[in-house]
Amino acid sequence: MSQIFRQFRGLRLPVRSLVFLFWIYSLTTSLTSVFIQLFLYQEFSSFALNVLATLIFDTGIAVTFCILGFFASRWQLNIKYGFFWSFILMGVTLLVLLKSDTPALAYLAMGVNGLGNGLFWLTIHTFELSETRNEERDFYSSLLTAGTVIVAILGPALATLLLWLSGQVFNIGQFTLLFIITPLFYLFGFFCFSGLNNYRPTPIEWHDFSHFLTERKNRSAQPYLLATAWQEVVSTVTIPLVVLFLLGGVIQVGLYATSFAVFSALFILALAQYRTVENRLKILGISTSFLAVSSALFASLLSAPGVILYGFAGAVSWPVVRVSIHVTDLYTMESMGRSGKDFYATMIFRDASLWVWRMLAGTLLISLTFFFTQEKNILSGGLYLYALGLLLVFLGASILMRAMKRG
Repeated sequence: MSQIFRQFRGLRLPVRSLVFLFWIYSLTTSLTSVFIQLFLYQEFSSFALNVLATLIFDTGIAVTFCILGFFASRWQLNIKYGFFWSFILMGVTLLVLLKSDTPALAYLAMGVNGLGNGLFWLTIHTFELSETRNEERDFYSSLLTAGTVIVAILGPALATLLLWLSGQVFNIGQFTLLFIITPLFYLFGFFCFSGLNNYRPTPIEWHDFSHFLTERKNRSAQPYLLATAWQEVVSTVTIPLVVLFLLGGVIQVGLYATSFAVFSALFILALAQYRTVENRLKILGISTSFLAVSSALFASLLSAPGVILYGFAGAVSWPVVRVSIHVTDLYTMESMGRSGKDFYATMIFRDASLWVWRMLAGTLLISLTFFFTQEKNILSGGLYLYALGLLLVFLGASILMRAMKRG
């Protein structure tokens, strides 16, 4: 543990600032992301509506990440200020969502939330690629994930307390305190902005776009992007609703999420010391295979004892998958740009293709409601799709890494 602290102190100030900003984002996400899905489902009782709201959220991400990101390059805007505006938008979202008594207002809130998240990811990816080096990214990404898992202990625990106080003690609506207090945590981000350098992207040109469409490595990346988009959309909607279905209440879901986070944090910190550029793909293969098999078995059983066993499987494997995906994403965004240009244009076009794949994955997920009428069968189908998506992540990453090695 002392070695980890020494490595952390050895990071440059901009990199440490990125770590803290990501942890703040992770804390607020752990407070709300699962519970937003549960809030929508309890309000409107529709699996399809949850999926559609998630696709609107993803479209909001694409608007700020891709469209605003493009104009930021054309107008030479300072990307550093994206953190400030992203935190403002994400905070406002929760206040709008709290008053959402119709699907239309819920969709609006999810769209604004997507705008804030897209701006955050545009900014964090920009600085990750401009400030971190490839050889330090495994440790950096492990720090991000370990911090995320640690706040995943605090987030659901605090969220569960706020839900209980709001609904059982003060009787002001179960989600009221959660959606009012969470935005206050974004204020801590203001102490980190001064540690960042300025970054004004070079203008994106037509040649950058044609390069992305025609360059062999970018084409080889598409199966990987499809797979990561697939597992992301499917897991975001399906897993919280599965746990709610089996455990029966929002507070029980919060306790469930908290209980497995401690073990997960310790595991990812221990593994961080052994991750290298050379073993990334091997670790990704082992972790995705284990989680895919666990998800498929859980889908076939879908029982209360099964959700406990699945919690342990996810606590071990999902953070490992997440680190591997993160470092692979950074490496590919940096390595596939046009000669003589930096990562920025590739990063924008890559997220545009991710949006396309997310829409496809969401459409496939909604189609389950046409084939199945019982909630249990829909959720089982979602878990099977998640398992398939995880296997495709490893397959896509393997294809991509082979293409990168060939140059």
